[in-house]
Amino acid sequence: MRDGAGSEAIHDIQLDVIPSITRMLVRAAITRKTKQATPHFLPITITARSIRADAKRLAKFQDVCGFAATEQLPLPYPHIMAFALHLQLMLEPGFPLTPMGAVHIRNRIRQTRALRVDDSMDFTVSLDDSRQVAKGYEIDIITEVRVGNELIWDDLSTMLLRHGRPETKEQTEIKAQTKPAPAVIPSFDNSVSWHLAANKGRQYAAASGDYNPIHLYLFTARLMGFKRQIMHGMWSKSRSVAHLMQQAYSGPAEVDVWFKLPVFLPSTVSLYYSNTNSGIDFEMRDSEGKKPHMKGSLQLSGGPGQ
Repeated sequence: MRDGAGSEAIHDIQLDVIPSITRMLVRAAITRKTKQATPHFLPITITARSIRADAKRLAKFQDVCGFAATEQLPLPYPHIMAFALHLQLMLEPGFPLTPMGAVHIRNRIRQTRALRVDDSMDFTVSLDDSRQVAKGYEIDIITEVRVGNELIWDDLSTMLLRHGRPETKEQTEIKAQTKPAPAVIPSFDNSVSWHLAANKGRQYAAASGDYNPIHLYLFTARLMGFKRQIMHGMWSKSRSVAHLMQQAYSGPAEVDVWFKLPVFLPSTVSLYYSNTNSGIDFEMRDSEGKKPHMKGSLQLSGGPGQ
C-alpha cells in the first residue's frame, strides 16, 4: 500500500504536452533530495492529454528493436512515450528519492487492441505502491492510455531505487554461503541469438530518451556502482516482443516480464521460447544459455481491467 496514502490528498498534475525528455534528464541529474531515514512516498498522478506519437522517434525505436513499420504502434511503445512522465513523477516534491540510477525490475503491458500511429491518446501516470526491500525501495508506476474515454493500454513498471547503507563485505559473504542450490534450467523449443555492441545502450537511449548513465559508457556505469554499462531492460523486452509478434496483431494482448541479471555490454544474448496453451513463455539468457537476464510470458488475449 502507499505509505500514508489513505490520509493525504493526491498530487494531481494536468499537462497539455509531454515534457521535454532532455529537460527532465537535466533536472534528474542535478536534483538532490533531502535524505530521509524512512522515505515517505505521497500519491502522485500526472495526466497528459491529446498526445500523438512522434514519427521520427518511433522510426528509431522500430529500427533498434526490430519492429516493422506499420500503422500500429508496437506493443511496448506507449511506455517509451510515457518515459518523461515517469521522470517528472519521480522529480515531484512528494517523491522522496532521486531517480538517477533506478533499476527496472518488472514490466507488465496489456492492451485491448493495438493503438494506431495516428491515435490521439490521453496518458495517466500514477505512483501506485512503494515498499522497502533489502537494497532500498521498490516502487510501482502505473501508466494508462485512453483514446476518447476508452482504456486501451496499461503498463505496470516496478523500479528499484537504492537507499541506505551499501551491503558490507561480511554480509555479501554470508549471502553467498546461504544461496540455494541452482535451479534447474527449463528447456524451450526455439531460440535466437543477438550480439549487442558496446554502444547498443546509447543507440536505444537515442530512440527511447532513457539516458540513465548506467546504460551509456563504462565510466558512467561505474559511477553508479556497475562494473560495465548495462542494456536497458525495455530493449530486451521490446526486442523479444518484436521477434515473437513478427506478424501484425491488432487484438488484445498481455506481456509480463521480470528482469533478472543485467546484460553487460558488449555481449551476446539468446532468446528461448515455447508456445503454451495460453501464449508463449520465454527467457533471455547469456551466450551460454545458463544465466537468465529476463523471464516472461506473452498472451494474445486479455487487456486492461481483465
